[in-house]
Amino acid sequence: MGWRWRLGGRTMKTKVLLCTCGGVLKDSLDYKALEDYAAGLEGVSSVSLVESLCTPASRALLEELLKGHDHVLSLACTRSVCGANLEYVAQRMGIPVEHLALVNAREQVAYVHSDPVEATAKAKRLMKVAQARLTWAREQEEETYSRVQEVLVVGGGVAGLTAASELADQGFKVHVVERSPSIGGAMPLISKTYPEEDCSKCLRGPRMLQLLTKPGITFHLSSEVTRVERTPTGFKVWYEKKPVKLDSKGGVGTPVEAVRTGPGLYTLVYSVEPSPESLELLSKSKCGSCTSLFPSALLEFWEEPGEKELEVGAVVLATGFQDFDPSGIPKWGYGLDNVVTQFQLARMMDPYGPTGGRLVKPSDAQTPEKIVMIQCVGSRDPAYLPDCSKYCCMAAIKHATLIKKYRAPEAQVTILFRDIRANGYRFEALYNEAKALGVEFVHGDVSTVTQEGGGLKVSYLDGLEREKELEADLVVLSTGMAPSEGAEEVARLFNVDLAPSGFYKAVDEKVANTTTKSPGVFIAGTASGPKNIPDSIAQAGAAAHLCGNYLRTHITKKSNTPTVNEENCGRCGICRSVCPYGAITLPPEEPPVFDPLLCQSCGLCVSSCPTRALDSPNFGYDLIDAQVEAALSEKGRDPAIIGFICDDCGYNLLDTAGFTKTEYTPWFTPIYVNCLSSLSLRNVLNSIKLGANAVLLVGCVRDRCHFLKGTDRSRGQMEVIKRFAESSAMPTPIMILESSGTMVSQFKEALDSLVRRIEGGL
Repeated sequence: MGWRWRLGGRTMKTKVLLCTCGGVLKDSLDYKALEDYAAGLEGVSSVSLVESLCTPASRALLEELLKGHDHVLSLACTRSVCGANLEYVAQRMGIPVEHLALVNAREQVAYVHSDPVEATAKAKRLMKVAQARLTWAREQEEETYSRVQEVLVVGGGVAGLTAASELADQGFKVHVVERSPSIGGAMPLISKTYPEEDCSKCLRGPRMLQLLTKPGITFHLSSEVTRVERTPTGFKVWYEKKPVKLDSKGGVGTPVEAVRTGPGLYTLVYSVEPSPESLELLSKSKCGSCTSLFPSALLEFWEEPGEKELEVGAVVLATGFQDFDPSGIPKWGYGLDNVVTQFQLARMMDPYGPTGGRLVKPSDAQTPEKIVMIQCVGSRDPAYLPDCSKYCCMAAIKHATLIKKYRAPEAQVTILFRDIRANGYRFEALYNEAKALGVEFVHGDVSTVTQEGGGLKVSYLDGLEREKELEADLVVLSTGMAPSEGAEEVARLFNVDLAPSGFYKAVDEKVANTTTKSPGVFIAGTASGPKNIPDSIAQAGAAAHLCGNYLRTHITKKSNTPTVNEENCGRCGICRSVCPYGAITLPPEEPPVFDPLLCQSCGLCVSSCPTRALDSPNFGYDLIDAQVEAALSEKGRDPAIIGFICDDCGYNLLDTAGFTKTEYTPWFTPIYVNCLSSLSLRNVLNSIKLGANAVLLVGCVRDRCHFLKGTDRSRGQMEVIKRFAESSAMPTPIMILESSGTMVSQFKEALDSLVRRIEGGL
C-alpha cells in the first residue's frame, strides 16, 4: 500500500490496545489471535492486552503504555464510552487526536456475530482498516478565534427584545436593527392576550420603556440590513438608515390611528411609514413642533439617513412574521364589506384602536349581531401555509369570549373550525369558558363567503360532506402566520437556510431549534415558524443563552480544510457552489480560499471537484481508498460487502444493532466517512474494482443530514452509478439506505437483500 512512502520515510510507532471490556469479550473474540495479528501489521511497534480503557482509573496504566508511541489503535467498545478517556490520555502524552483510531469490537463485532471465528476474522479486518486510516491521517493545526463582544439582533418584536434584554444582562453590547419606526412588533397592537385576558400594554409597555433606556442596548429603528461580511472575529454588518428615527433614549408615542374615511366608515389597518411629502416638509422646516407631543424628544427627524456599519460577534434573527394575506383566495371573501381578519378585529377591540374599542361592522359602524369566525385561513394548506399557525384557534376563542363578555353579549358568535387545537397552559379552560358563554363551535370546511343582500353568507361542507350555510353580518378570518417580508433576503445575507415554509431553518427542530447552519447566527420567535407569545419568549431566551456562550468562548478549532493543487484547479467555482456553509471564496485569478472557521470538513467540495484539485488527508479520496484496500485484502474466500457509513447516524445505527444483539452477515465491513457527501463515484467504483461483491451506503434521513447536503448528494451520485451499472451490465449490487440511529430492522433487511443477490449471482 505504499505506507512507508506515505509516511515520508518516517517509522510509524503505533501502540495497539486490545481491551476485553472487563473480560466480557473473551468468549466472543480470540485475543491471542488478535494479538498476533496486530503485531504483524505494518507500523505497529507493540501490542498490549488491557481489561478496561474507559475508566479514569485506567489513565495511569494507559499513560505508561503509550510512552514512546506516536499513534494509538484501540480495539474496545463504542467510542461514546471509551473515546473521551482515550483522547484525554493521548493528548496528555502528546499524541494528536488524528493519530488515534478506535475499533468498536463490542457493539459492532462481538454483539452481532455469535460465531467467535467469524467475529475474530472481522475484528482483524477492522484493525487493518484502522491502521490504514492512521497511516494517511495528518495532524491538523489548531487555531483560536476570539469574538467581538457585541451582538446584532435583527427585529424588535417580543422575541428580539427578549433576546436583547437577556444578552445585555449577560454584559454584552446589543444592537437592535428594526425596520419599523417603533419597537414591540405585533404584541403592542393587541389589547388582550390569552388565556387570562392580560393587557398586553400593561405586560409589555413598561418593559419596552425600560428597554429603551437600558444600558448596553442601542436601537437602530427605521433600518434594514443591506450587507454582511464574515470576519475572523464575527461579522461586519451594513444597514440602511431611513430618514425617520425614534430616539432610543426617548419614550414611546402612539401614532394617530382612527381615521374616518367617510360617514360611519373606519380604516382598520394604517401605514406606519411617513409619506415622502411629509418627510420632505419635516426635513425642510425642522420646526420640531411635533416632538412636543412625545416625551424626551422621541422623534429625531433631522438625523442623517444613509448606510451605517456595525461590527458584531454574533447575530440573533428575530424578524417575526406577517399576517397571511387572504385577498388572493376568492373563496374567503376578503375585500367584501364586513370581512376582516383576526388581527383587524383585535385592533378594533383595542381601546386605543380605530373604533375606541367598539365592536362594529366597518360598513356602517353598527354593532354586529351574527359573527362567524373562520379558522385555518391559509394555514394547513400545501398551496399556501403548509403548517398549523398554532395561535389562530386560541386567538379566535379569545376574541369570541371577549365579545360575549364585554362587547356584544347578545351577539351570536360561531367559530367554524377544522380542528380546535388548545394545547397550552389554561388553553382548554378558555375553550370551555367560550362554550359556556354560548359560543357555537361548528365543524366544517368553508366553500365560499359571498355577499347576500345586506349581509354575508358562509357556505361550508360539514363533517359528512354535506353543504351547509351560515348567515353573518361580520366574518372574521383567522389568518395564519407567513414569513416576514424580506426574510429570504436576510437568510441570504447571513447564509441561513429557509425551510419549505419560508421561515428560517434550524439545524435540528428538536435539539437545536435556535441554531442555524451558519456559526454565530441564531434564530428566535416566529422568524423560525408560527408560535404564540410564551413560546416566542422561551425560544428567544434560549437563543440569548446560546449566543452568550458562543461569544464567551474562544473557539479552538482544527484547521481541517482541504488543500488545493493549483495546477489542477480550473477555477470553475463548483466547490463554492456546493459548499453548504459558505466557507469558500474564489478571488479573481486565484484558487479557492477556505475559511477555517466556517468549514465543517464535510468533504462535499472535495468529492465534487471534477479535476481532483482538492484533497484532504483526513477525509479525502486516498484515505477512503486505503481503507477499502485494507478491508478487501483480508477478503479470503467469503464474499465482501463494503459499507460506506455516515460517521454520525450510521455509526449510531450500527451501535444500536449491537445493543439489541441484532445479528447480520459478517461479510459486511464498515468504512466510516465524515459524511456521504465526501464520497466520490471513484471511491465506490474502486471498491468494486478491488473485489467488493456489493456496496451499501448508509447516510442520514433526508433533511436530517448533520452536514446538510450529504444525503441529497449521495442519492444523486448513486443514481448515476446505478445507471452506469445497468448500462454496462455490472453485476455488483449497490444500495443506499437513508437511516436514523434506530432503524435497525431496515439496516438488517438491506444487508439480507444484498446477501441474497450475491448468493443468487454466485
